[in-house]
Amino acid sequence: MRTLLLQAPLGRREQPIYPLGIATLAACIQDVGPVRLADPNLPESPPVEPVVREFEPDVIGVSIRNIDSQMKRDLVYYYRYLKDYLKGIRSLAPNARIILGGSGFSLFPREIMTGNPGVDAGVILEAENTLRSYLLNPGHPESTPGIYYRHNGRIRFSGNPPFPDLDHLPLPGYDLLDPKPYEPGGGVGIQTKRGCPLTCAYCTYPHLNGRYYRLRPVPEIIRELEELDRYGVHEVTFVDGLFNLPRDRTVEILEAVRARGIKLKWRGWFTEIGFDSGFAELCRQTGCSEFSFSPDGFSRNTLKALGKSIVPEDIHNVLETARSVPGIRVAFNFFWNPPDQTLGTFVRMLWFTVKCRLFKGKNVGGIIFGNPRIEPHTPLWQRAVDDGIIDPSTCLLPETTRELRTLFYSNPSTRYLDMLFNVYSGLWKLKNRMRGQKRGENSAK
Repeated sequence: MRTLLLQAPLGRREQPIYPLGIATLAACIQDVGPVRLADPNLPESPPVEPVVREFEPDVIGVSIRNIDSQMKRDLVYYYRYLKDYLKGIRSLAPNARIILGGSGFSLFPREIMTGNPGVDAGVILEAENTLRSYLLNPGHPESTPGIYYRHNGRIRFSGNPPFPDLDHLPLPGYDLLDPKPYEPGGGVGIQTKRGCPLTCAYCTYPHLNGRYYRLRPVPEIIRELEELDRYGVHEVTFVDGLFNLPRDRTVEILEAVRARGIKLKWRGWFTEIGFDSGFAELCRQTGCSEFSFSPDGFSRNTLKALGKSIVPEDIHNVLETARSVPGIRVAFNFFWNPPDQTLGTFVRMLWFTVKCRLFKGKNVGGIIFGNPRIEPHTPLWQRAVDDGIIDPSTCLLPETTRELRTLFYSNPSTRYLDMLFNVYSGLWKLKNRMRGQKRGENSAK
């Protein structure tokens, strides 16, 4: 069984992210038959046509990491490009089985199968065991949990799969796809755990990876970092939903990094809870220079409505901690108009960002504003229904980008703030355009 695993195309040039999912899958199925990886989003990657013709795969798997860019002010509907890409693959390999997977597919499996009749099957959630079982018995997908497949013209589902045991997963197949070209900007990811017990209203992680932590063995994490070092990669991102939970486990990992003398630059996403100068200093000493936080709201009411386990004092504490530890920076994400927003809480949020700007270049990095995308299997979906933004029958995988723009939550009670957001977005785009022009002028000199 010859298997070609592809990352879904984004449709535009972005910072390339190493396809950790298909690299891990490839390592799990190498005993089934020859495996090859390709990522059309990497500028140096060859076109998919000669890869398919040369390799002649029996199975082509396409991993859909994201459906869209999740940013209303910079909205790109990746799924629209994917549909044409899948048609092209079918024409190149009319006899190959085409299967889909990835987090994007797992959110909309039936809709994507319906909209792409050339696809034979799809694997949902964590697919390390599912894909291997499918490849060993492709003629009977019903016997493997976690498969959407076609039978007599109808889409059927074989049932939810169990989550794989992380203690025995192999390292990603770095020998099949070199991670070094992805290094700039932290494009190479390291995963230390899966699952999340938190209840953030907009987040799909509990659905995709479970509502409890499943931890990888620390020696395996260290072995992976040392493997990346052999490939010349010294800058990584810890891609856990929140790297510093559980905190004791994070400290154990960082102490192991220090004990092994691993030199790297790293970043990650953090919770504000328990973020203090001692922990920040340990992170700095082991290579972290910037910490990303996503409080999203700023008042007790908005944080509660967003399902957060923090209070405003925790956010203030992050800024004060950053000011007390030389050599680090913190970055924040906020929603412009979240549930239970008021004009007063909006003004207080803006005042906090002004305080952050006063330290920009010293202790504070970027501050990003956005709106949460309404997605299935999240409490925000129900809130959007209750607030009249969508109704229960609204398709969350629409046909057009115009329709997609209506699937971002904005508090109806303070809808007038959207006009300010539109102005902010316009200025943000103008700034980026001018920066790009200046960069082009400098490169031409």
